[in-house]
Amino acid sequence: MQQAQFVICHFMTTEQYDIKTNIKIGQQIFENLPNDIRPGWAGLILSRFDNYIEDIPTLIKELFPIIDNKDRWKEAHRQFGKIRQFLLDNKNYQPEAYLLLAELVAKVTYNASGEPAPFDSDSGHHIPSLALKATEHFDDSRLEDEVKSVILLFARNKKFKDNLPAAKDFLLYKKIDDILWFDWDPICINNIAPRDEYQSYVPEIFGLVKAKADRQEIAKRLFKLETDNMGMSGTLENCLTIADKILDAFNDREKSGI
Repeated sequence: MQQAQFVICHFMTTEQYDIKTNIKIGQQIFENLPNDIRPGWAGLILSRFDNYIEDIPTLIKELFPIIDNKDRWKEAHRQFGKIRQFLLDNKNYQPEAYLLLAELVAKVTYNASGEPAPFDSDSGHHIPSLALKATEHFDDSRLEDEVKSVILLFARNKKFKDNLPAAKDFLLYKKIDDILWFDWDPICINNIAPRDEYQSYVPEIFGLVKAKADRQEIAKRLFKLETDNMGMSGTLENCLTIADKILDAFNDREKSGI
């Protein structure tokens, strides 16, 4: 037990290079996750590349709805086969590590379903190192930081290991943070500003979602933040679109059965 605790504490202070090369660190990170969190965590890491891959393969786009619905996790086995075939048919695809990462995400998702004939139990151990290696293709420190942040998301909050509902809420909180940053971005600065630019608004929006606010209420609050707090000339229509994305994330949490 003391050794495991040491490794967990140690990887929190290691350099990114160590996560790339030391699979034991990946093992500790992965095994600290509750089973039902593993697909969402893995999918969140894979989604860090959405704004960097020029043309995301359809079979990877199809993987995300499978990840978001526990009843569909068993479909990830077939999706893995599609991704593997795509890789075999496109040997010059770059970055190859992105496709290999998607394969691992599919494996982890299927394994979490509890269906027979699981993939290798150590598949998730390799996700942290492979995800960071995939970032090298883009030579973008912001992407590296995003990927590393999600890799360590639950490692920095060990209390979630034995509290699955809280872990699900934390994953939802992170998804709302992502939506505000990547999709809402009323000031249009998500390619230049610090990553925490909108994070002060996340607790309020998360609270509205947990209180079962409808799309109109969430959109009106976002619109008020845009116009009153930031002095921007946003539109309620766009805020409704963002509210729908946020509620979709909440509904995905509900589909998990937690």
